[in-house]
Amino acid sequence: MRNVLRSDAMRVVLAVSELGSVRAASEAVGLTPSAVSKHVRRVEEQLGRVLFVRSNSGLTPNIEGEAITGFARRFLALAGEMGERFGRELVSGRVRLGITDDVGLARMPELLRRCTATHPGLRIELTVADSSDLRDRIAAKALDLAILSDGGFELPPDVVALQPEPLVWVGRAGWRNAEGMVSLALSEEGCRWRAAALTALDEAGRPYDIRCTSRAMNGQLTAVRVGMAIAPVPMSVATGDAQIEIIQEGLPPLPLSHLGLVADEKASRAIVSTAAEIERVFG
Repeated sequence: MRNVLRSDAMRVVLAVSELGSVRAASEAVGLTPSAVSKHVRRVEEQLGRVLFVRSNSGLTPNIEGEAITGFARRFLALAGEMGERFGRELVSGRVRLGITDDVGLARMPELLRRCTATHPGLRIELTVADSSDLRDRIAAKALDLAILSDGGFELPPDVVALQPEPLVWVGRAGWRNAEGMVSLALSEEGCRWRAAALTALDEAGRPYDIRCTSRAMNGQLTAVRVGMAIAPVPMSVATGDAQIEIIQEGLPPLPLSHLGLVADEKASRAIVSTAAEIERVFG
């Protein structure tokens, strides 16, 4: 029975049973027709029974053939599951990952937990910078992967698009919207999220006063936490911070923020595996 339960033998039996033809099965499994026929005969000899009814139109599984086909399907599914599970654990190596200090940094704990659980051999080195800097580092081969946001520039067309999320207004916990001047904490001139926020306020007829300008997201959030201003940020940035809250009333809606994943062209297995985990976490 150990000789029967082999991936190559079960793959051939399953292909012949589902396709009904030695020639079609040979094309599916990448073997010659004679090799497929030998596999089938060997399995029949090892089991001591005929599995297929032969005719001019091809091979049709009999009752025993249908039974072995079911076993083959389950065996191959289990073998594939084992390969995926233990194959992941064999992934090892260094991955230089660049992230932004906004959306990228907010979701990093979850990503690192997943990578540690599924790929214990991975060694991720983080670089935190703005998207334009990360893009340049990828081009210079100084990074293997980078998660870019569209805050500073429109994402290039060759990125792997990740799940977009809405920009939201955030203020200090307990902040209440009032008529009149809106105090703002924003990024520097040229930031697309800054421009979107100011455009939304202009169109809503709300006057504003820029109280804080910071290239780093944490600088804007600091102004929010002390009650100096409110800020437009991606929703995930506000999640889990007890000092700030999302403001849903009295302010105009904001557009979506977009993320993209870029990689060095020569991607190792460790890089590909990390990229797959990023896509799972970021959508």
